[in-house]
Amino acid sequence: MSRNLHGPDRPVPWRAALRASLLGAPAWLYALLTLTLTSAALNTVLIQDVARHQQALVTLADTRTAAFALNALAWQARQRGTLDDALRAEAQSSLQELRQHAAQLEQQGRADLLLGRLRPGAPQQGLSAPVSGYAQRAAHLLTLIGSGQRQEAAHFARTQVDPSFAALRGQVRAVRSGETDTMGTGLRLILLLTCLSALGALLTITLLFSHLHRSLQQARDWQDEAQRQRDREERDSLTGLWNRQGLQRRFTLAQAAGPLSVAVIDLNRLKAINDLGGHGAGDEYLTRVAHALQDAAQPTGLAARLGGDEFALLLPGFSTQQTRALLDAVSARLHLEGETLPPFAVGVAPVTAVTSLERVLALADAAMYEHKEQQRAQMGRDTRLGASVEEFTSRLEQLATPQEVLTEGLALARAVLGFQGSCYLERQEETFVLARLDGDFPSMVTTMLGRSFSGPRGLTAEVLAHSEPRWSNDYPAESHVLPIWLDAGLKSVLMVPVRYGGRLMGVISLLHFDTWRVITPQARRLTEALASRLGHTFEQQAALEHLRRAVQGGLLALGAALEERDLETAGHTARVVALAGTLGRRLDLDETELHALEQGASLHDIGKLAIPDAILLKPGPLDASEWVVMQAHAARGFEIAQRLQGLLPATLDVIRHHHEHWNGRGYPDGLRGEQIPLAARIFAVCDVYDALTHPRPYKAAWTHAEAVAEIRAQRGAQFDPRVVDIFLTLIEAQRTAPPTQAFSL
Repeated sequence: MSRNLHGPDRPVPWRAALRASLLGAPAWLYALLTLTLTSAALNTVLIQDVARHQQALVTLADTRTAAFALNALAWQARQRGTLDDALRAEAQSSLQELRQHAAQLEQQGRADLLLGRLRPGAPQQGLSAPVSGYAQRAAHLLTLIGSGQRQEAAHFARTQVDPSFAALRGQVRAVRSGETDTMGTGLRLILLLTCLSALGALLTITLLFSHLHRSLQQARDWQDEAQRQRDREERDSLTGLWNRQGLQRRFTLAQAAGPLSVAVIDLNRLKAINDLGGHGAGDEYLTRVAHALQDAAQPTGLAARLGGDEFALLLPGFSTQQTRALLDAVSARLHLEGETLPPFAVGVAPVTAVTSLERVLALADAAMYEHKEQQRAQMGRDTRLGASVEEFTSRLEQLATPQEVLTEGLALARAVLGFQGSCYLERQEETFVLARLDGDFPSMVTTMLGRSFSGPRGLTAEVLAHSEPRWSNDYPAESHVLPIWLDAGLKSVLMVPVRYGGRLMGVISLLHFDTWRVITPQARRLTEALASRLGHTFEQQAALEHLRRAVQGGLLALGAALEERDLETAGHTARVVALAGTLGRRLDLDETELHALEQGASLHDIGKLAIPDAILLKPGPLDASEWVVMQAHAARGFEIAQRLQGLLPATLDVIRHHHEHWNGRGYPDGLRGEQIPLAARIFAVCDVYDALTHPRPYKAAWTHAEAVAEIRAQRGAQFDPRVVDIFLTLIEAQRTAPPTQAFSL
């Protein structure tokens, strides 16, 4: 079972946040809460008061009903003049009920007086007496009627009972009206206080919730900051990986999840990188390694930096073999082209029981040193200074031409020294031109390619003036800088002169844009070695070119002698040699192929030495037999040239096959299409064009347009179509190019 080793999630401290929200609330929130509670209490009092008024109204209604019932019974008894048993019983019941209501009214009156609802002498306070008085008078009336005293009963009813009943009804009506009005007012107050209480409660809850939310957020912020502080204490500041303290805590957690593997990784090249590019380059390399290890450890494992150039991986559920396979993939990812030493050595220690981290790291460390020793033994030498430096020197010695040095050598220097780009300033006559830009450049820099150098001050001017290396760890701080380089973000630059033939012939520059690159002494020495190798190859190339020109000069002299015998226009050989060389370059021939082509162009008509003068110098057209002899000059020239030592096979191809036709109708071998050697196909077009555009004893010179039309007409018949197309593009091109713009650094 896998387990996240990056630390458990901590719950939000709700209780602390709630306590902080309540204790830290502002005073106005407490005032609002007090007002809301007071309003609710008043509302409760009013509800109780309204309830008492409602009870009083019920009692008044019952009293009025009982009084009316007793009055009706007394009236019935007066009408009958007698009081039977049934009527007497009903009358006694009504009297009893009326006396009870009188007692209730008296009790309510005393309660209201105590609560302050009624003032002494208020109507309700004295209502029980009229009720009791009316009940006594009604009872006396019934007694009179029951005893047969009808006249006394009638008189008593008119003078005592009826006025007493009328007064009671009026008093009940007045008290009932007052109670109704009071209860209505109370109900309205209850509604108002209820709304105020609800509004206050809602506002209080909203504000309290908002304050609680802020307190919770603050608590989360405190918790996050505490977690970040713990991470800062347990994280490596450069790479962001766990440090030894963080690894210790997570190792303790990981042991509870089951078996795991711990790997120790020790880098092989950090010292060499620091020596070459400074500690900035070393930090960049450490960060790159850290990211690769972290990606490999995800999602269940973790990576840590133990210090310096030593790292560790903690991999739950991984066996030793699986861990090594994982780190082999990381090593392949970090490996740079040209390096012979692996990026790091590895030691792995399995963990199957509870143990200490120190013990596991010691076991893994021991295995790592064994692995490092095996790597050195396989290399056959001590590689503590970094195999890339030795590899650079070894590969530099294998580069034989200036083109190889400027392509492979500069690319290798950028990789070894950690620069983003390189450029080469080349001497062309008395000026210097930016001839190469390689690597990772901002787009604005590429516009300077092909510009000539200008400016009396700056790093380039100092290199050209003193023929010594110049460098800048902080280019923007230099006294003389070019705005375009500042806009491109150039931070550091190293410039080394290239000398050969006793003169300054070029400048190699290494540039870095993203960060500041420290130009170390070892970096300068390696770049100077590169410049020295470039100068040496230029000198070798110049010597070979001198030899080639000497040989070519002799061949041209021989060609000129052939022109004299053949009565060809003077300069024909030199012209076709130059034209064939230019066309060959357009067709991407290498230097050896071009040399062979130019030699063949110089000796193409050497076979005419074997042609009799009668045929060779005949002013008119040749007959069939003479033409057969003339066509034999190609094969005879091939035979003669074979006897000359040092001629290349392609040179012999030009001599023998320059009269072959693309359609197979040429001579001497009737070759067709690509059976004809390419050098012979190239020379054939150049030879015919020059012959057409210059006079001969048997014809006048053709115009350029006429010659081009003829060559175009023979495309696919006499000449190779592809060669014709490139030749026509070349011959029609402008002879001059626009002047180049200047630049400075």
